Formats: sequence, C-alpha cells, structure tokens
Amino acid sequence: MFVRQFAGIIVSFILLLVMLKGYPKISGGKKAPLGPVLFITGLIMALIAGLSFEIITTSFVHIFTGFSTLQTLIVVVEIGILGNILKQYGILEKIVQALEKLIPSKKALVMIMPGIMGLLPVPGGAFLSAPFVDSIGNDLKMSGDQKTAVNLYFRHFSMFVLPYNTTMLTICSILPAVGVYTVIGLCLPFVAVLLGGAYLFYVKSAPSAKAEGAGLSMGALKDVLWYLSPIYMALVFNTVFSLDMYVSILICILLTFFMIGKDKSQYLQTVVKGIGVDTLLMLVGVYYMQNIVKSLDVVMASVGGMLVGQSIIGFMVIVPLVGLAFGLSTGLSLVPMGILLPFVAAMDLPAMTQTVYSVYILLWSFLGYYFSPFHLCQLLSIKYMGCETKSVYRQHVKMMPFLCAASVVIFLVYHMIFL
Repeated sequence: MFVRQFAGIIVSFILLLVMLKGYPKISGGKKAPLGPVLFITGLIMALIAGLSFEIITTSFVHIFTGFSTLQTLIVVVEIGILGNILKQYGILEKIVQALEKLIPSKKALVMIMPGIMGLLPVPGGAFLSAPFVDSIGNDLKMSGDQKTAVNLYFRHFSMFVLPYNTTMLTICSILPAVGVYTVIGLCLPFVAVLLGGAYLFYVKSAPSAKAEGAGLSMGALKDVLWYLSPIYMALVFNTVFSLDMYVSILICILLTFFMIGKDKSQYLQTVVKGIGVDTLLMLVGVYYMQNIVKSLDVVMASVGGMLVGQSIIGFMVIVPLVGLAFGLSTGLSLVPMGILLPFVAAMDLPAMTQTVYSVYILLWSFLGYYFSPFHLCQLLSIKYMGCETKSVYRQHVKMMPFLCAASVVIFLVYHMIFL
C-alpha cells in the first residue's frame, strides 16, 4: 500500500508540472487554469493510490462544509472586491499623492510606495506600484533592474505581516491550531533580513533626492489615515474587537461606500468585477489536493515518523527541496504549501511545533515562488521597467544566499527555543 500511495504522489505531481507547462502550448499561450489543474492532480493521486469513491467525494465536500476553509474562501473573495474598489475609484492614487506631500525623502518614497500597494494582495499587484517606482527611481538614477528589484522586494514583505494574505489564511485553515499572529511574529526576523538587505543592495547607494514641497502636513496625514482605513481597520476589528476576519473585511468594504464620492452608480458593478473567480478556484484546488494527501494514511504515518523523530535533518532538507522545486516551476507559493502543510496537519504535534514547521514551510515556499521565472509580479515589473530578465537575476543573486541562510537559521533558533 505504501508503494501505491507514494506512486500516486510522485506521478500526480509530475503530471501537475506537465499540465502547467503543456497547457500554454496547446491553448495559444494562455496560462493554465490552476484551480482545475490542481483538482485533476488530486483526483489522479487518489485514483493511483487506490482511495475509495467515498473518500474522493467527501474530500471535495469537506471544502465547503468546514468552517475554517469556508471562511478562508469568503475572505479571499472579499479581498478581491476591496482591492478592485480601491483601484477603480482612485483611492490608491490618493494615498500615493498624500504620501508624496508628506515624505520629503525620495529614497523613503521609493520603498514605501510598493509597500503600500502590497497591502492589497492581488495577483500581479506589483504592476500597480511600478509607475511610481519607475518615476521616483529615475530621480534617484536607478537602473531598470534596480527599480524592478525595489518594486518586488518592498512589495512582498506584506505576505508575512498581513493576516488576510492568502498564504496566512491557507496555513491557518490547514492547521487550525496555529495562530496567525504567532506566525506573523515568528516571520518578522525574516522580514527584517528581506527589507534590510533590499535597502543595502538596491537603495542605499542611490544619490539622495528630495521631493519638492514635501513636509509635515496635517491635511496630507489625514488623507493617508482616511484612505488607508479600509486596510488597517480590518486588523483593528479583528484584533481589538475580536471579530472574525471575514466580518472585519466586510465592514471595511462597506466603509468604502462613503469614501468614493457622490457618483456611486458603478459601485455594485465594481464589487461584482472584484470577485476573483480564478483565485477562488485555485484555493479550492489546493484544499482538495490537501484533503487527498491527508487521506494517504500509510504515507502520512511514514512522514510522521520523520517529523517527530529525533533528527530534524530530513525535514530541513525535504522542505527546501519541495518548496524550491514546486515554487520555481509554478511561480506560486500555494502549490508547495499545499503539498507540505497537510503532512504536518496529519501528525499529532503540539500547536507550537506545527507553528514553527509552518513558518519554515512558508519561508521556503516563498523563496521558490519569489525567484521563479514565472513569478507574475516579476514578469510585469520587468515589462514595465524595460529591462532584461538576466539583469534582474543578477540583482537577485545578491540577496539569495542571505534569504536562504536566514530561513535555516530562523528555523534552528525556533527549534531550540520552542521545541
């Protein structure tokens, strides 16, 4: 039975890569629909592993009957709606305009702008901040590949600090015992390395430049606080008032109704257009594959022996291999996370052990996704800045060893402290 279940995992994941790479060739260059592809991958895995029809069907039904996963799906829909409202009604541009009046240092601005846009976790969102980074970067005499690196690094730190980011929601839905704010806290050292390294390598050497007429302005400060409120108030409602995240974001969506001015005729249409069906289907596919993997009892027991054993070397090696292999090949962090997290979920581990393991999985899944040549944000940034891909990777090489080393060191330190 072990051989059959293990074969199901290996064959299905090979076919996953084949489908992702082959679909554009037979569809005229269109990107493979990840949700259906992941669902097919899970189905193939189940059939080869010899799972019963009942397990195959209940694995799908449980996606929509489990409160944790259902809440995650609702939050993802709400985030898409909120992001579309802020974009279509120019609220993001108003935030940027207020910041330009408030902050005199263009070096600070070029780092803050993509960070602000990163608060909206939408696919390809780096394209929103690219025009601002390009313009300010020109004033700082930055090359195209430098501007691309700045746009990417200072945007993606938000993946580790926003509780409503898809990666955080995925961790907490697969591992209900794991607290999202604990994960965020444990990720902060990695965020410090990410932002500190990006500043040292890409921003520090740029000549100083100041924005004309910028300075402390109460009007600009009020604008920043007002227009950013749909984002940070979600955290306030969730942490201070203990409202569920889906309720918190729903309140913030309603708040935007009073921010958009008198012309509200297109508001409902904007809400509907913001529903990210592709992202929703992708999560359904991830959860289905997760449920199938958890049903492979023999493989789970074998992996569990490795996870709870005396040596952590196997875990420390397997996670980077899977994270980099599937992150680099797909340009997505949820794929390796969807493979690895169910193994942790199936083990009888203390909550803190699950948390530390999930952080390690998150870091390596991020690195695979971030440095992937298929990373959508990178592709769009390169296109906008008009630079070559190889020159951007020369910039990445400066950061790669530090981020990889930080991931290992952080895990070892947490393992010594908490486990």
